[in-house]
Amino acid sequence: MTAPEEINPWSGWYRSGARRRSGTMGSVTLDDARRMSNSAWANSSRLITGLLLYTAIGWLVSRWVGHQALLMAIGALVGLSLSYYLMFKSLEHERREDERRRNEDAA
Repeated sequence: MTAPEEINPWSGWYRSGARRRSGTMGSVTLDDARRMSNSAWANSSRLITGLLLYTAIGWLVSRWVGHQALLMAIGALVGLSLSYYLMFKSLEHERREDERRRNEDAA
């Protein structure tokens, strides 16, 4: 029976993607780290902004029409849906850019 592997608390799921993108198991380039950080901030802000903006729009429309809880919930769902759509589109664009960059490096 083998001993269980020691769990390293500093090697979370977020580091695995960084190692995979860099193409090496050791280090991550500064460019890779910047791109991943920028992507995380952009996606987080898209999600929060979409939720807040469309919930506020739902609240304003509900004040005008009179169904406050229903229209706020609909606004929140629409905001989250659009935010997720934008997030996935930007992640797909980043994936294509990474693939293009890898092809240029290999050539």
